[in-house]
Amino acid sequence: MRGALDGPGPGVHRSRRRGIWGYVALFLGGLAAPGLAHSPAFWPAVHSSSGFTVPVASGILYSHFTVGTAAGPLNVHHLSVDLSNPTVRVGPGLAHNRLMSDDETVSSMVARSGAIAGVNADFFDIHGSGMPLNIVVRDGELLRSPTDRVALAIRRDGSIRMDRFKWTGTVVLANTGESHALVGYNAGLPSDGFMVISAVRGYGAPVPEPGMRQAVAELMPAGPPLARVGPGTDPPGLYTVKRVWLQQAFHTPFPAGEILLVGRGRAAAKWIQSTLSAGTAVQVNLTTDPDWHELRTAIGGGPILVQGGRLVNDPHSPSAKDRNSRHPVTALGVLRDGRTVILVEVDGRQPHLSVGLTQPQLAAYMQWLGASEAMGFDSGGSASMVVRRPGGTHPTVVNSPSDGHERPVADALLFYSTAVPGPAVRLLINANQPLRLLTGATAPLSIIGVDAQGNPVAPPQPIRVTAQPELVTVTAGSVRVGEIPGTGVLRAEGGGASGMVSLSVVARPAAARVPASAAVEAQLPTQP
Repeated sequence: MRGALDGPGPGVHRSRRRGIWGYVALFLGGLAAPGLAHSPAFWPAVHSSSGFTVPVASGILYSHFTVGTAAGPLNVHHLSVDLSNPTVRVGPGLAHNRLMSDDETVSSMVARSGAIAGVNADFFDIHGSGMPLNIVVRDGELLRSPTDRVALAIRRDGSIRMDRFKWTGTVVLANTGESHALVGYNAGLPSDGFMVISAVRGYGAPVPEPGMRQAVAELMPAGPPLARVGPGTDPPGLYTVKRVWLQQAFHTPFPAGEILLVGRGRAAAKWIQSTLSAGTAVQVNLTTDPDWHELRTAIGGGPILVQGGRLVNDPHSPSAKDRNSRHPVTALGVLRDGRTVILVEVDGRQPHLSVGLTQPQLAAYMQWLGASEAMGFDSGGSASMVVRRPGGTHPTVVNSPSDGHERPVADALLFYSTAVPGPAVRLLINANQPLRLLTGATAPLSIIGVDAQGNPVAPPQPIRVTAQPELVTVTAGSVRVGEIPGTGVLRAEGGGASGMVSLSVVARPAAARVPASAAVEAQLPTQP
């Protein structure tokens, strides 16, 4: 198998929003000084940093930072998500809604599911089945059995953990209690042993390879419809054999509620052929240690980066050989409050845009951001972040994939919002970042409305924008800078909402020979 490296009351939510914005201010302030005295461990010296943060929805913020280091530039993207916000929901997206597929881009999964943001997740069989390589639990249903790699797990009570799940599934003959271990559930077919397959795996059971013994028992749920328990839900799974297929394929779609017990190799195929027949009762136990039944969501990845606030070197890393090489990376961290997660994507393999991070650098960065627990996801050309930015009609890819285009992947971690936007209560000018401009230049000006719950909304009209002192002239969507340098503030007001940012105008160097627009853009954070 191959991996693809390449709720609380209103007062509580106001407090949590202040905490998230505070983390953003900490980032910008921490990366401001040349040499970066408090930079993450293992990082090269940082000599410049700029960026912006904008709301995506109540409880969800998007940030983009450009960082200059002694080793080259870094293009950094964050999603900060408050999972205690009742309007926020997180869950796995599955390529084409099945495990085996030709894979699908994160942006396609986001759009198809109605999510507002998403990142790539597990490593996958990139040149084969396209299947994710670790556990998947979606909406409390087990879709794929685990491996020994770390997985993100969200319990039904909303608590988050990073854990390794051991597969302990069995098939039991109901009338005698005879039990056999299952190699897996909806994973790769074994050369010797028993496997259970449901329709979500895709493609069913193929014709066995030459010389391979195979028997397939078609299992239908036992008992009346109200008493039936489907695969991957609550134990025990009671089934009745419908038919046994010898040396034959059984392709999807399956009849509703049915699963397949596949026996491959001489011993497993012989047991199904000699023991099971139409009407035989069997029990299928899809079990793990720790028990997955308490989970609402689980999705694989790795390596583990931070554990108990300490940096770790994961012995079960999916990409150990790449530990000390710079790559594009995706990671998730859980802050000390246990409810806020930070998704990080850092571009790489693009010397003029972003050189990427090593695994120790990524781990140190997640720890520096305040993560008590953190893990990586698939990286390299798979690293993707998709966000619906303020004013956008649909989510878009916000990073720069190293392949030059978005790579199809096996699964993604998706974020949804049910928040209903209200009227703007404040205005966000230039993503709340200071305006630093050159004399005589013209710069774009962005103004975003934010409602009481933190949702981005259209700013009320009309908006009055003033500068104190009058260093600039504001027209529709832009700022025209005068010839007098100085410092001041830019203030916007409209419909009872207001906002303010600091303003500095610097005299244009006499030797400057670049167009005014280019000079201005060099002083501004990238706008959403």
